[in-house]
Amino acid sequence: MPYHVLKPICLILAVAALVFGLVGMALSFLAMMSQNSTDVIAGAAGFVAGAIFLAAGLLSLTVLSLARTTATIAKSPERELFEASA
Repeated sequence: MPYHVLKPICLILAVAALVFGLVGMALSFLAMMSQNSTDVIAGAAGFVAGAIFLAAGLLSLTVLSLARTTATIAKSPERELFEASA
C-alpha cells in the first residue's frame, strides 16, 4: 500500500489505542477500589494492560510524526543543494 493510504489508517489505530488505554486504566482503577482481593488483582492487571495500550498509542503517534518530519527533510531543497555541491 502507498504511504498516503497507509498513514491515515495507522493514525486512526494509534489514536484508538491511546483512547482504549485511557478508558481501560480508568475502569480498572474503579475495580481496584473494591474490598475483594481478587477484584483488586484483576483491576491491577487491567490497569497494566491499559498502560501498555496507552504507551503503544503514544509511541505510534511519535513514530508517525517523525516519519512526516523525516520525509520533509529528505525532500527539502537545502538537502538537494548540499548533495549537489558534494
